[in-house]
Amino acid sequence: MHRVWERGVRLEKGLQAVIRDGNGELGEALALVYGATLLEQRCIFHKLRNVADKCREELKGDDHKETRTQLLEQAKTIYQAKNAQEARTRLASFADTWGARTPKTVATLQRDFEQTIAYYALEGVARELIRTTSLLERTNRELRRKFRQVGCFSSLKGAEVAIYLQVQRLHARWSKQTWWDTSHSLYFDFCYLDP
Repeated sequence: MHRVWERGVRLEKGLQAVIRDGNGELGEALALVYGATLLEQRCIFHKLRNVADKCREELKGDDHKETRTQLLEQAKTIYQAKNAQEARTRLASFADTWGARTPKTVATLQRDFEQTIAYYALEGVARELIRTTSLLERTNRELRRKFRQVGCFSSLKGAEVAIYLQVQRLHARWSKQTWWDTSHSLYFDFCYLDP
């Protein structure tokens, strides 16, 4: 985390939140480097996967398959709320419905719940993209796929430009800009590039 700080990823440069899984050591490192001012968003995909695992433990067998499906669908709808308060209300309803039958599943969903709805506090961002680390994992897969197509780069600058272009293309998609508009501004960036 200290290396990230040294590279210039700082609050004053626009860092608003970090999306992470439930790894406790990463949370401690974030608190040490950035303090309490950084918003921590826990990955909803990983949270729901943990809920599904507990659900399978408590509702075993084929005869409970439909019940497990209902429970997981209701858990997913919690995160489709329009705001944080509605999500809390949906969680309370979920706990009332399933708490007696699947207490470990409900406890898993309730644990660190506030960190899974932290994205509601962010303004001006595409919330559906920042709720989970899956987007980051997808981005890394896309970068690897593109670089496999290239094979190797003739220079470090060529690799940096390729990464920059890919990230800008993804940023355009996330911010709902057209690639046409984004690519025009990139032209001026490349004019001042020192190869």
